[in-house]
Formats: sequence, structure tokens, C-alpha cells
Amino acid sequence: MGSEHVLAPRMTGRYVNKECQHIKCNPKGVAKVAELIYKAITKDDFGRNIWQKSDLNPRGLSEQESINWIFLVDTLNFSFWPDEGAVKFGVKDSSGNLQTGYWSLCAAINRAANVGIPVTDADFMASATKEQIETIFRSDTGGEIPLLEERVKAVNEAGRVIRDKFFGSFAVCVQRANKDVDKLLELIVDNFESYRDVCEYKGRAVSFLKRAQILVSDIWTCMDAKGLGEFHNIDNITMFADYRVPQSLVAFNVLQYSDELKNILKGKQSMEPGSELECEIRGMSIYACDQILDAVRELAREEGTEIEVNAVLVDYFLWEYARDNRALIDELPFHRCRTIYY
Repeated sequence: MGSEHVLAPRMTGRYVNKECQHIKCNPKGVAKVAELIYKAITKDDFGRNIWQKSDLNPRGLSEQESINWIFLVDTLNFSFWPDEGAVKFGVKDSSGNLQTGYWSLCAAINRAANVGIPVTDADFMASATKEQIETIFRSDTGGEIPLLEERVKAVNEAGRVIRDKFFGSFAVCVQRANKDVDKLLELIVDNFESYRDVCEYKGRAVSFLKRAQILVSDIWTCMDAKGLGEFHNIDNITMFADYRVPQSLVAFNVLQYSDELKNILKGKQSMEPGSELECEIRGMSIYACDQILDAVRELAREEGTEIEVNAVLVDYFLWEYARDNRALIDELPFHRCRTIYY
């Protein structure tokens, strides 16, 4: 499946919208969310700096060290939900607060770094054993981190490639992209197998590239769009098709699911990676967030307001909403697809 024949994420969203059988995008829901995002941005309640507000993200590191931290985190940024009846994986941060989901990953990596484990060193990553990774991700809840062996494989591969092709630092890979998002995504997908979030949907090769795109956006936000975090085409990135943002889109009545799909989700049935329903949930999430983005920009034009908004910020808004309104969004469970891609 050559990359030249694979639809990029934004085109994947448009293609899925045309072919989709189980999900519709509701313009009224789009307008409601667009208004909320527009108001949040114009009141300075929300923007690019939201990523920097968490104490679990890089603090006091050099540009290169921060980028290597982000690269390791996003290499492992997948599949934190527990199997039915299992204890959820969690890690206490340096303040003693229990973190779950993505934040448990950050807490575990910071905990290892704080005791001198060279977690972001390419040689360490390349040779890390299952036992070492298991120690780094030891749980404070008794729940195990899912897909441990897949995480070991991803870290080993990432370390080898960084060591052999990029002089031991992902910052070199970023430099080679020359501030071009599309070039950086190409470098990531071509060189790191675990980032190749590609499958087939109704006869077409499609891509979602959740982790590759969030890797680029994390660098953009962490660096405040300066230095190696400056990209002249950051707007080319779409939302990051995972399992939480679709829940927010359903809660806002942006996405409307068929009864068949609702029943599958309510029954907590597993979906295979690359299956038709999984592709439709992810593809329609991309399409819907692009519709929201267009609507926010239209509101800004109507009001004569200049704002910074792109699909990254639309995603952040919806992801934060999912985190802060878990009881509401969990009225319809997330799609249960065990995969390394999100």
C-alpha cells in the first residue's frame, strides 16, 4: 500500500462522509460547538497555550530534550482503557495525584526520569527490555497498562531509527522537515512503522495518522510555535481520531449514530482495527471537526475578528470536554478497539 495511493486524513474524512452508512453529521450540532469554541477563544479562555498548562508536560528542559520527551510519549500514546471488569491503569504524579489515561503515561515517564532512568535516550530505547518497560509503567492502582509487548516493540523501533537515522534525537527529524508539517508527517510515517495508521475502507486505502499528527501538534504547542515548533502549514493537520473525541461529538449531537451502531457500543462489543464501523467513527470525526472549524472561521469573519483556530484546537476543546464531562459522554460508551494507533 504505497503512500502515494493512500488518502491523507482530511481526504479520508471527506471520503468516509460520502460512503458512510452508520453515522451522519448534524449541521445544528456543528453550529452549536462552533459558537462555544469561538466564544472560548475570543474570551482568551482557550487556545494554543492550553497544552502548556499541565505540570505533567515538559518543564525546564531544552528544546531538544522537550522534543525527545514528546516523541517518546507519543510513541506510547495509545490504548489506556481497561478490559471490562479490570482495574484501570493509573500512576501517581510527583505531587501524589493519581493520573489515568494519557496523563498516566506522562506521569510514568516523568517518574522514571526523576530517578535517573534515561527514558528518552535513543540507545536506552533501542535496547529496553520488557522488564524495564514494565518497571517504568508499574501501576499505582494494581491495573496493568494494556498492550505492554506492543509498547516494548514500539519503543525499541523508535530508539533504533532515531539512533541510526537521526543522530540520536527526534529533533533532527523535525529539523529536516524545514517547518513543513506534510514533510514531517511523511518522515514519521516512512521511518516509524508504529505510526503507520493506515487501512482500507470500501476499496480505498485511507489514513488517520492520529499519533503522527498529535506528535507534530504537541511540538507546535510545547514550543509555542517558535523554533523547531514553528510550522508554516500547521493548518494541514486534522483532528486526532481517537475514542474520546467521537463521544464529545455525539454528546453535542454533531454526530448521529444509527441504532445498529448504538447497540454495538452499548453492548461494549469489540471492534477490529480497520473494520468498517471503526473507520466510519474515525473518519466522520475528522469530517465533523473540519465542519466545526469552517463554522468557527465563518463566525470570526462575520464578527470581523482575527483569531487563531485550526483543527488542533477544535480537537483540544472536544478532548477537554470529554475529560471534564465524563459522566455525560459515557452515556454512550466509546468504541472498544484495542490498537496501537490510539
